[in-house]
Amino acid sequence: MNPLMNDVKEIFNLINNSQKICITGHKAPDGDCIGSVMALYEFLKSINKKNLTVYIDGSIPFNYKPLVDESVIASEYEGEEFDLLVVLDCSDLGRLGKFMDVFSHAGKTICIDHHKTNEGYADINVIDSSMSSTGELLYDILKMFDNEIPQQVATFIYIAILTDTGKFSYSSTTGDTHRKTAELMDLGVDASHVDNIVYNSKPANVVKAYIDCISGIELYYKNKFGITSITRDILEKNNTDMNDIDGVVEFIRGIKEVEVSCVLKEYEDCNTKVSLRSKNNIDVSKISEKFGGGGHAKAAGFEINDTVKNSKSLLVETFKEYFGEK
Repeated sequence: MNPLMNDVKEIFNLINNSQKICITGHKAPDGDCIGSVMALYEFLKSINKKNLTVYIDGSIPFNYKPLVDESVIASEYEGEEFDLLVVLDCSDLGRLGKFMDVFSHAGKTICIDHHKTNEGYADINVIDSSMSSTGELLYDILKMFDNEIPQQVATFIYIAILTDTGKFSYSSTTGDTHRKTAELMDLGVDASHVDNIVYNSKPANVVKAYIDCISGIELYYKNKFGITSITRDILEKNNTDMNDIDGVVEFIRGIKEVEVSCVLKEYEDCNTKVSLRSKNNIDVSKISEKFGGGGHAKAAGFEINDTVKNSKSLLVETFKEYFGEK
């Protein structure tokens, strides 16, 4: 972090000199986004910043609800001006979703992110793709602040790291990652309690929807490419939300022969979100960039303005050049 010291000092100066601060992250939030956004919110509260606004486009998944005070997350933006906007875990402005307009109504902007496809769209950009998560990067930044990190902040950062490393199983997990999580536990994080809430609390309807999704898995190219869909029909049938169905793409990647896994999420008749995961050598972020998306070498995504059916055909055809004939 030493090369970024000047940027971090400027971040502290902006925070100290701003009265109205907005914090936001990417739409359809995951654990890293939620953990990072809420960690910064709680930290700013702890240093007596009172005029804080949080925007996240999308519902909070069921497994984070017990940990998040949703009353602090605003549901609509009405053109309010802010002294400072901090965007966390968001590789490009389009991923802010319905809150993208906030960016042009802020005096100063900061982006803190770990996606390698982030080209730096804010006034100050602290981007480190070597980090396991935005939460880990945020922790390094907050440690430079001359204030103690409260237990609640430490817990949210731990959630961000825990979930974006796949419980410390992904290749982005380093020795430093483990050392930092040990520090977080020393600050009072109850790792067992967090793990139980995040990973061991699926309601029956969510489990049934998950089963419906994995029962639709199709394998191509000698089982090297696995794909399935989370449709609105599945969600309605099981009375659940899209954000509640997590881990399907990782489940497919867990199949021995699978090199790339893909999940299509149907948001509208002609709007499909694509999640890709790679197990070995294929860089799915480069594939995602071709479709206007981004991410990491082994985890990336993008959107297609088409039906789930047509999107599936497109993805199967796209991976032909990587795996050969069906």
